[in-house]
Amino acid sequence: MSSSSTWILVADEAHARLFATEPPDGALNEVASFVNPDRISSGGALTVGPPAAAHEGIGSKRRTRLRRKHTERFSRRLKDALERGRIDHRYARLVLIAPPRFLGALHVSLSKPLRDSVVAEVKRNLTSLPARDIRSHLPRRLLGGAGVARLEHHGL
Repeated sequence: MSSSSTWILVADEAHARLFATEPPDGALNEVASFVNPDRISSGGALTVGPPAAAHEGIGSKRRTRLRRKHTERFSRRLKDALERGRIDHRYARLVLIAPPRFLGALHVSLSKPLRDSVVAEVKRNLTSLPARDIRSHLPRRLLGGAGVARLEHHGL
C-alpha cells in the first residue's frame, strides 16, 4: 500500500471493514475488520446494553445513553486505526460508507486532518456486502477512470 491508495471504511454500529484500493486497477482489498464488542452478544445478535430481564429498572433513556456511549467508543476505535494509517502515509484519500446515524458519530470523532482526507461519503449500510458489490456503490471518479471501466467490463 502506498500514499496513492484510497482507504474505504465500510461501517455500522456493530461492524466495520477497511478496504484499500490503488490505481490502476482499483480492486478493493480488505486490510482490516473490526467488531464492536459492546454491540454483539455471545449469540451474535445486536444488543443495546444489558439484557432487559436482568436489568428491568433500566429505562429507555438509559439504554439510549448506553448505546450512544458504545457507538462513540467504537467510532473512536475506528478513528484511531484511520489516524495510524494517515500518519504512516498508507493512504492519500479516505471514503466513508455508513448509515447516516453512524456516519454522524464518525464525524464527531475524526480529527481535522482525517476529515480533510475524506473525498466521498456514502450514507448506506453496506457492511455485509462482498467487496465487488461495495465497489459498485463508489463514485467512478474515485477508482481511476480506465481501470474502473476495465474492471466493470469483466463483471467486477
